[in-house]
Amino acid sequence: MNINDVLNRLEAQEQSFVASEVLAPVLPGGVVRVRIAGVVCSLRVDDARLEGWSVLQPLSTSSARVVRPARRGEVAAYLKLLPLVRLVVVARSGRLCYALPAHRGDARFHIEAPVPVQLAEEGVQLFDAIAARFDGRLFWFEARDGRRNPALAAYLRESLSARLPPARLDKKGLSAEERDAYIWVCKGLEEARRNTTEERLSSALQHAGARLVSFIERDDAYTVTYRVDGRRRVSTVRRGDLTVLTSGICLSERDRDFDLTSLVGVMREAEREEGW
Repeated sequence: MNINDVLNRLEAQEQSFVASEVLAPVLPGGVVRVRIAGVVCSLRVDDARLEGWSVLQPLSTSSARVVRPARRGEVAAYLKLLPLVRLVVVARSGRLCYALPAHRGDARFHIEAPVPVQLAEEGVQLFDAIAARFDGRLFWFEARDGRRNPALAAYLRESLSARLPPARLDKKGLSAEERDAYIWVCKGLEEARRNTTEERLSSALQHAGARLVSFIERDDAYTVTYRVDGRRRVSTVRRGDLTVLTSGICLSERDRDFDLTSLVGVMREAEREEGW
């Protein structure tokens, strides 16, 4: 087949494509990827706010207009053409959720971190077991996984609210993958909380011109290591209001008259007066 034949064939398929309707998932931003004669094209949809499964009318090989929302049966038929993967939800934002494998032994997919799953339906919650489809680039939500007891996900959500340590999970039927999902969420929350604490301590010190080095969390306090004008200091402050419990210098039992920010000024004054 010569080059003219190839070009003629491509042109004929493009004309056929423009004359037909296309079922496709539309993501925020209004861009849809379709394949014409083996070539992937991006179509910009006339409604950039649209998000969901839609029937489109191509206007060219680069743009399309929305004809109507896709019917449930049409979406189901489309998704059944794609490989199925079962997942456990570990985060949710709008219609986008993130999920870990529900079966680590599935050799078709090598998922080591949560993957984004597009167009999740309303009501999908943390730890829900879901079925998704993979198109070679993106995962698409299909349905909740009816093979898993929803009481398991509810138990994990309740345990998370109660701050139950992963080692104390005790529910018959929990899979190793669901336990892993719980651990991942707990670690994420702990990291976010620690980052918030670090920002809080750092901000309190920066207001006084000091710099945070590190901190250790106690039951109701933080032991904070920081530098004041190049000198290393260690103080213990209350979690709630950063009131000083032990300052690290002699304050004649007035430690609790200060918070972390004002303590820095007291240290500077003491250094000037006593030549520390």
